Amino acid sequence: MIRIVLLAPFEELKEQAEEVFAEGMETGRAGNGREYDFCAVLAPTTAQALSQNLDADVIIARGALAFDLKRRGGPIPIVELVISGEDILNVLYKLKELYGAAPAGIIGSTNMILGIEETAQRIGVDVTPYYLEENTDEEVYRAVVRAVEDGKKVILGGMRGCIYARNLDAQTMLLTSGRSSIWNAITAAKQLGAASREAREQNLLRTAMVDNAFEGLIALDQNRNISAMNRAAQRILNITPGDWFLGMPVREVLRSPQIARLVNRPNDYIDEIIEYHQTHLSFKKITINLRDEVIGYVLTFLNANQIQETEGKLRGKLYHKGHTAKYTFDSIIGESTAIRECIRRADAFAQTNSNIVIFGESGTGKELFSQSIHNASMRCGQPFVAINCAAIPESLLESELFGYVNGAFTGASKEGKAGLFEIAHNGTIFLDEISEMPLALQSRLLRVIQEREIMRIGHDKVIPIDVRIIAASNRNLYEQVRKGEFREDLYYRLNVLDLTLPPLRERGGDIALLAQAFLDEFQIGQGKPKICFSEEAKGLLEQQIWQGNIRELRNFCERLSVLCGGIDLIDARALKRFLPGGALPAQSEEGMREELLPGREKICAALKAANGNKTAAAQMLGISRVTLWRQLKKMEQEN
Repeated sequence: MIRIVLLAPFEELKEQAEEVFAEGMETGRAGNGREYDFCAVLAPTTAQALSQNLDADVIIARGALAFDLKRRGGPIPIVELVISGEDILNVLYKLKELYGAAPAGIIGSTNMILGIEETAQRIGVDVTPYYLEENTDEEVYRAVVRAVEDGKKVILGGMRGCIYARNLDAQTMLLTSGRSSIWNAITAAKQLGAASREAREQNLLRTAMVDNAFEGLIALDQNRNISAMNRAAQRILNITPGDWFLGMPVREVLRSPQIARLVNRPNDYIDEIIEYHQTHLSFKKITINLRDEVIGYVLTFLNANQIQETEGKLRGKLYHKGHTAKYTFDSIIGESTAIRECIRRADAFAQTNSNIVIFGESGTGKELFSQSIHNASMRCGQPFVAINCAAIPESLLESELFGYVNGAFTGASKEGKAGLFEIAHNGTIFLDEISEMPLALQSRLLRVIQEREIMRIGHDKVIPIDVRIIAASNRNLYEQVRKGEFREDLYYRLNVLDLTLPPLRERGGDIALLAQAFLDEFQIGQGKPKICFSEEAKGLLEQQIWQGNIRELRNFCERLSVLCGGIDLIDARALKRFLPGGALPAQSEEGMREELLPGREKICAALKAANGNKTAAAQMLGISRVTLWRQLKKMEQEN
């Protein structure tokens, strides 16, 4: 809706303008399909008009008020309500009819009464103009007093002039615009208001775009004085908000010799990293030319925190695409002393930012623990990126870890590629089977840990990162260091905290718990009823040597879920048919390595501590209850 405001110097004109507008709308003269809001406001002087704080797309004013508002150059366009030649003639004829040849003075602005003397002479009346420049009350009063002192018997003017003249015992005639003049002004205001409205909308959009831009923006004129500055620039450069800096030289506002030098440099485009008030900024200067003539400059600023925030958002997109940790410590199944102690230590490690190495045989749950550590840490809302160093060819491992730029090597993507360390920024990267990483890459990894920055293949710029490293190995890294197969300095950088996961054979009582949990998971996933293990079947599971640890046990339970349809209980006889070898393994308790089993003293001490409870004693010893029973039988036979 286009808002038109008419400033009327007296009440009669205000009422007449409202009538003319309403009549025009009713007769369809509004035209062009736009909607208009018309308002007439009583404002005889410029001060009264400015005090209104008018919210309008266009203003209609007349005489000295219109002249003064235009001269001030405000943001709202002004349409002048003229006193037309027809209006002037009507007043002069009325003057002749009422007062004959009596000398008269007419009070008004130059644009309103210029040329009135010649017109008056042709009609046969004596009229002298008294021009107004400021349209103030004082100026109007002085003009009336001067006219009366000059012997003018009749005063022609606006409402204020007529009031002052009456107080001085002079006759008065009110100058006013006719209905035709009012409608002509409204018609002009409609056209100008539409253009004004569109310009204001575009200006608001541009202002919103500039003020909400991520970068700080400063526009300079050809003399390098500030013509505009957005809020981001004021925030980044710590400039006091407002518009006090407009028109000032940029060197005086920013007070940075380095920025001043760059601004004065003749280059059309400059892209530099600069220091500004104890911080680093990305600074750019773009020169604006019109027909090979410099008309201004645009400066852009970004601080390091903003750049990192942008990187974080980009990395966050990848994080939401799958680089997440699914498991927590609650996902770890087991009640044995060995596994509970591991969980306790891992939870303590999670509260730090130190690097961790997790040792353990294949299938003991190293990635499960690494994800749980990540989710228990302050980085839990950030990416968790896992990579198996042994599963990726050596020729590709470097580009996967550190990324590359366009053209870095044959077959490289045209867009380049972010490495896993970039993706893991602010989060955790899990390097599984770190022992298999080539020595050349170990050197690059050491530098990443030391400098906290990476460089893409084929690039010459470093990228700062903040990543926690959790490495895992099923081999003895220190032994590899002794053999020269693993860098000693990298070993000590990674092995700040270490966690050794127990194999299943050392987790007494956990095998049956894990097996039942896995079997339930597969049954539910396939929409099948629950199947349980008998106590004898659980004993057989505990006796089995699971060389692949949890991974092998899980695969075995999946096979049971598929093959044991139609039953609700797996007993020892049924279980023997599915165990590896179709029966109990050939390597029984006697075949176990002797050093893995507790001796007589440890067994007696555990039984004493558990008050004779064999289940509790077995948990203390980290063996199954069946193994404890067999050891006790063996001790009896030896006696």
